[in-house]
Amino acid sequence: MLSQNTVQMTPAQPQDSNIERMTLLQLMGHELDLTETQRETAQSRYEAVGNWIADEDAPELESAVISPQGSIALGTATKPIGANEFDVDLISHLSRVTPSTPPWAVKRLVGERLRQNARYAEVLEEKQRCWRLNYAGEFHLDITPSIPNPECSNGGELVPDKKLREWKPTNPKGYRARFEQYASIEPRFEVQFAEARKRASVEPLPPVGGKNALRLIVQICKRHRDIYFLTRNRDLAPVSIILTTLAAWSYARCARANVYPSELALLIDVAKTMPLFIQRQEHDGRIYYLIPNETTSGENFADKWNTDDRLAGAFFEWHSALLKTLADVQELRGIDQIGKSLSESFGESIVTPAIARLTGMVTSARQGGLLSVAPGLGLAVGRAHGVAVRSNTFFGG
Repeated sequence: MLSQNTVQMTPAQPQDSNIERMTLLQLMGHELDLTETQRETAQSRYEAVGNWIADEDAPELESAVISPQGSIALGTATKPIGANEFDVDLISHLSRVTPSTPPWAVKRLVGERLRQNARYAEVLEEKQRCWRLNYAGEFHLDITPSIPNPECSNGGELVPDKKLREWKPTNPKGYRARFEQYASIEPRFEVQFAEARKRASVEPLPPVGGKNALRLIVQICKRHRDIYFLTRNRDLAPVSIILTTLAAWSYARCARANVYPSELALLIDVAKTMPLFIQRQEHDGRIYYLIPNETTSGENFADKWNTDDRLAGAFFEWHSALLKTLADVQELRGIDQIGKSLSESFGESIVTPAIARLTGMVTSARQGGLLSVAPGLGLAVGRAHGVAVRSNTFFGG
C-alpha cells in the first residue's frame, strides 16, 4: 500500500505523460553535469597537486594523500550559474600529524609547500581554512588539510575550524560510502512497472537511464536552490551538504517503504519528505536544529542554523517553492507551460536544451515508428513489451 505522502497519478495524467516529464528532468540533470573533459582535467590537476605535496622531505607531508570530497566525490556536481568555473573540494590528509599540532600550523605547512611551486604560487589564494588554486575559466581547487581523528572508530578525520583554533570532526570518505549505499537502493514500483522491467528488452533513449535517481534528485534540489536565491539573500541559501544529506535519508526511506506508480511520484515524495529528517531540540525555550553526520560524532551540518535564525526559515521557504515547482511539473499540460515553469525555477540555459533534445528524440523516434513506453523504463526505442506512443501526443497536449 502506498503511504499517505506518496503522490498519486490522476486519471488526467497518462503514464506516458508522466514518463515524458520525468525524462525531461533527467535530461536537465544531464545538462547540469560537468563534462568528461572537465572531470578529467580536474582529476589530473588535483592528482598533480597531491604528488607535489607528498614529494617533500618534511615528515608531516611525506604520506600526504589528496582525495576529492563533496559533490565531485559524490557525483552530484552541478554547473554553476552564469560562469564556467566550478568548485572542486579536496582533502589533503596528513596521516602522520596528531591533534596536538595546532590547525594553523598544519594549514601553513601545506601553503608553504604549494608556494614552492611557481605554477601553483601564481594561482594560489588563501582562504579561511583551506588553500585555493584558481584556474581561470576552468575551476578552482579548494585544498583543506586534515588529520586522523583518534576518537572516531569509522576512519573519521579532523579539519581546522574557520578561526584555525581547533580541530573539527568530519568523515568525507565515510560519508561518501554511506551515500553510495543509499544511492544503490532500488525503488519499488507498482506491479505493472516491476513486471515490465523484468520483461523489457528495449534500449532506453540515452542518456536518460544512466543517472542514478538519488544523484538526480540532489542535482535538482541544488539547481532549484541556486535559482531561487539569485534574487534573494544568497548568504541564506541552504548549503549543499544539508540538501544532499536530507535527500539521501529521504530517498532511503521512500525507496524502502513505498511502492510508486512512476519515477516522478518517487521524486516528489522524496522532496516532500526531506524536512522530516531535521532534528529539533528545545533548550531554554529555544529550538536547536540538528542534521548530524551519521558517519562520525560531533559534526552537525545545521550548526549555523543555531546561530542565525534566518537560515532555518530560508530553508523551509525554499522547500515550499521546490514542492510547488514539482507540482507544476506534474499538473501543467503542454510543453510551453511546462517549459515556462521549469525555466523560471531552473534557468533557461538548462531547460531549453533539455526540451530541444527531448523534442528531437521523440519526434525522430515517432516518425520511424520506433518509440514506445515501457512502464518503469521510460521512453524507449523499439516496441518490445512496450506500448507504441501515439503520433499526436506530447506532454499530454
